[in-house]
Amino acid sequence: MATNQDYIKALGFLLAAEGGYNNIPGDTGGPTNLGISLRFLQDTGDYDLGDLDHDGDIDIADIKLLDPDKAARIFKKYFWDYFPMKEIPAQIAYVLFDVAVNSGQKAAAKLLQAALGVTPDGIIGGKTLYSLGLISSSYMFAERMCTKRKLQYMDYAKRNHTLNKFLPGWLNRVDQIRKNLFEI
Repeated sequence: MATNQDYIKALGFLLAAEGGYNNIPGDTGGPTNLGISLRFLQDTGDYDLGDLDHDGDIDIADIKLLDPDKAARIFKKYFWDYFPMKEIPAQIAYVLFDVAVNSGQKAAAKLLQAALGVTPDGIIGGKTLYSLGLISSSYMFAERMCTKRKLQYMDYAKRNHTLNKFLPGWLNRVDQIRKNLFEI
């Protein structure tokens, strides 16, 4: 089951994949730094973690001030601790965490549930955890989640051609996650 040490490893992989500050046209998150978008940080309303310049708002200046330590606290609170990771095998938790950061917490939960074959309601509760307990290989199941994620990305790009420019990066990210599964 996933531990804080697993979080630290997953965070390291995530920060390497996300890189630093960017503001890419067509990215719905808007200005982003270390994988944390301005839109997300504003939506949390968490001024303790988000108002880094202490001027009473969360804006682009705050995103630019993010550093890995501050980002780690945000990721822990809003993405890792969002799920019952202590009840989820580490390799699966790693994929779940990355999907949550990249696509949202409910989308990550639904991907997990779809891979399990349970009703995807976006809430990891008793039925989902019970079904997780029945899998025989967390590595193989994490691989299944990665395959489903790739198919989702291809579907996004097919339905919205403006997303095609992001598709190679998304697919490369999933391939890197697959490689990292051996280290989790």
